[in-house]
Amino acid sequence: MRVRAGTISLLIATLLLAGCATPANGPTPSATASEPAPQPTSSESPSPGTGEPDPEDLSTWTVSAEGMGPVLIGGDFDATLAQLPTTWTSDGAACSWAAFWNAPDASFSMHFVRGAEDQSEPISEISASTMADSVTGPVGPVTTEGVGIGATRDEILAAYPDAEEGTATVDGEWIRVPSESDGQIFFQFLTGAERAWAVTVTTRDEPSYEVCG
Repeated sequence: MRVRAGTISLLIATLLLAGCATPANGPTPSATASEPAPQPTSSESPSPGTGEPDPEDLSTWTVSAEGMGPVLIGGDFDATLAQLPTTWTSDGAACSWAAFWNAPDASFSMHFVRGAEDQSEPISEISASTMADSVTGPVGPVTTEGVGIGATRDEILAAYPDAEEGTATVDGEWIRVPSESDGQIFFQFLTGAERAWAVTVTTRDEPSYEVCG
């Protein structure tokens, strides 16, 4: 009897194990819920001259034939100035048609102007510049091609093969980027210098020599 009981017990255990086993070619078990896989992120910074401009960080502004950042050719001078940080200033008594800004580290400055004759005239020029005799490399806002203050002649001409070179009426030289818009981009140089000390968007034939003179 002990032998039979043992045999029967072994048979029952074998059948139970066979019923629990999954066939080799059977269905794959359903996946259990789990946390979503983390999405890949990029450690790279946005490309120069792209994305939304930060009113407080003028180096994020994009230079185009339409203007620089939120300051646009044809825009209302007073309304534009009112929307900018208070670090922008305008001397209403002596030079009411121009607004100025200086970087905290004095690396570059910016200004924009309207017509001087009539307070209702729109913005006609926006400029970013640094000390003309000490420019050494990129600083300030740039175009979508990544060029601005400190760009070399070769870099500008490589980015804009159709650009035109010329001599300023009063002093210096420039490279102008042709545009079908009212405004045009000018890169300004001291005579014979290799790097641009200013980039200006203007509706005029060339950038103004003086703003409040």
